[in-house]
Parts: sequence; structure tokens; C-alpha cells
Amino acid sequence: MSDVWLKMARFLGSLNGEDINRESYVRTPEYENALEAWKETEQGWEAFLETLPEGQREKVEEMKECLEDFASAQEKRAYMQGYADCIQVLFHMGLLKENEGLKWAEKMELR
Repeated sequence: MSDVWLKMARFLGSLNGEDINRESYVRTPEYENALEAWKETEQGWEAFLETLPEGQREKVEEMKECLEDFASAQEKRAYMQGYADCIQVLFHMGLLKENEGLKWAEKMELR
């Protein structure tokens, strides 16, 4: 991966989700519904965990953390993919020019 894409990923990663109070932060109806559903089930989740033996409780918590990590990684990837797609749209519209230090994704050689 070129240095440009690594730097872009770091920069976009710093924007992604850090300041949820900024004016441009996007909150979709699907996100709001999912957040509300989680808030409604969170207490039930905690009560459910209390019914499990210690070993099972730890395993279930471990699985939940793994799922949360996966969801977070998916979200970050989708966020950065959106930016990459936007840049490519601007390029194909002629608003951005390719330069020697930047290779578009479809032209990149995978090692």
C-alpha cells in the first residue's frame, strides 16, 4: 500500500467517530434505531449474564467483545472506503489529477 493511502487512512481514522458533537456528524435513522434497541436490551443483557456460570459468562463476554471489535473494524473500513470512492469520483470528473506519488486502488499492485 502506498504511503499516501496509509497517511489518508490514519487521517480519516482520526476523524471517524471521534467528535460526535460536530455539526457534520452523520446519524442515520438505522443507527438511531439500533442504538435505541441496544439501550432497551442492555439491562436484560446484564441480567442474562448474571444467570450464567462464571466460565460461560467470561466466554460470552469474550465473544461479545470480539463482535464489537469486528463491527468497529467494519465501520472504519466502510468510512475510509467512502472517502476513497469520493476521491475517485472527483478524479474521474476531472476535478483531481493523478500524480506520481498517488496510485488509484484499481492500479495498485498488491504485494
